[in-house]
Amino acid sequence: MVGLGANLGDRLEALREAASRIDALSGVAVVARSAVYETAPVGGPAQGDFLNAAVAAHFERAPEQLLDGLQRIEADLGRTREVRWGPRTLDLDVLWIEGLALDTARLVVPHPRLAERAFALLPLLDVAPDACDPRTGVRYASLVESVASQGARRTSLVL
Repeated sequence: MVGLGANLGDRLEALREAASRIDALSGVAVVARSAVYETAPVGGPAQGDFLNAAVAAHFERAPEQLLDGLQRIEADLGRTREVRWGPRTLDLDVLWIEGLALDTARLVVPHPRLAERAFALLPLLDVAPDACDPRTGVRYASLVESVASQGARRTSLVL
C-alpha cells in the first residue's frame, strides 16, 4: 500500500501522475485506488492543505526496491527535500504491506505513524478495509475514531 500526498502546485494532477507512474514501475501493478482526502498539514511550518490518497499495488520485488521506485517518481515530479514535514509537490510512502513487519535503516513497514494519521489511515482503509497491524494484530479500522478529530475530508475528486 502506497500513500500519496501533495500540497503544492496542481495537487490532484500530481497524485494522478504518481499513481500512473507507480503502476508503470517494473514488477508493480496498481489494483485499487482510494478516494481523495483533503487534510490539514501535520507538523512542520505553516503551509497549505494536502490532498491525500492511497493505491494498493501488487509487487514482485523487495520493499526497498519499491521505495527506490517511489523516490525516483518523487524526484521526477519535482520533489525536493529542504524542510522536514514542509510543503511538497509530492510525497509517496510505503504505508503497509500485508503480513509484513520491516524495520531497516531505510524503511519501516507499516509506516511508523500510520495508526496516528487520518491522512494515511483513511485512504488505506478505502482499499484495504480489513488491514491489520502485522505486529499487534490490531485492525486499523478500529482506530478510525482516534483520528476523527484531525478533520480529514473525503472529497468527490477521483484519483
